[in-house]
Amino acid sequence: MPELFDSRQRRAVRLLDADRSLGSVLSEAELAVARRYAVADVVELPRGKHDPKAMFDGDGLLGLLMLKGLMIRQVAVADRHCGELVGPGAVLRPWDDFGHTAPLPFEVSWRVIQDTELARLDRRFLATIVHWPALIESFTARATERAHTLAFNVAIHCLRHVHLRLLVLLWNLADRFGRVTPDGTHVPLPLSHSDLAELVGAARPSVTVALKQLAADELVWRHSSDGTWMLTREPPTELRDMRAGSVAATADDADVDEDGPADGKVADDELADLR
Repeated sequence: MPELFDSRQRRAVRLLDADRSLGSVLSEAELAVARRYAVADVVELPRGKHDPKAMFDGDGLLGLLMLKGLMIRQVAVADRHCGELVGPGAVLRPWDDFGHTAPLPFEVSWRVIQDTELARLDRRFLATIVHWPALIESFTARATERAHTLAFNVAIHCLRHVHLRLLVLLWNLADRFGRVTPDGTHVPLPLSHSDLAELVGAARPSVTVALKQLAADELVWRHSSDGTWMLTREPPTELRDMRAGSVAATADDADVDEDGPADGKVADDELADLR
């Protein structure tokens, strides 16, 4: 194990104090007891790219709970890649890597864009929380929530125009992390153009052009001091109108797929390029 994760550099935290929403399923009496015993070691990750297998072997760990920071999980297939933004509250198992055994291999890497703290959910911790089944339900809900977020990200990638992908992504992040200010809705995430390109599945130059147009329309702008983002106080009409047109668009797409072959099959030469 690298020196970064040496036990001497770890510190213990009361998990229900560090992540208060986890304990919201308990009564006051249960919470008073559980917070004393639900203790986990915390490791810190500095900014940069990390290899999951070098970070943790996963032995004896149920998973990791992200307490602070921001990471991008990057998945690369052939020369294409996309990213998943991971923030506080997520339950992770970065050592689970199925890319090398998949029919079409893919690579997974993790990039920390804000210094991150991860709580180690080991067997000692698991043996403690079994006394409060509602806490186990909370952790299961966290995993399910991440799956729903990933499905939403796939839906964003299906939008045809890059500027719409960016608007939907940023407003979704505003819902998760943002706050309304007199100047607009602040998204306190220092995401670069390259980061956003990974998250919406587009080329960085296309994202830069789209952001310039959104800034010209006064829909999105960036703080030069810290690299965080500002939006209007309310979502633009274009986004509100998307819901009204989604039913008709879904019906049309069921009959015609403009992006793939009519018979739904992928050509052999396309598969060969991916291998």
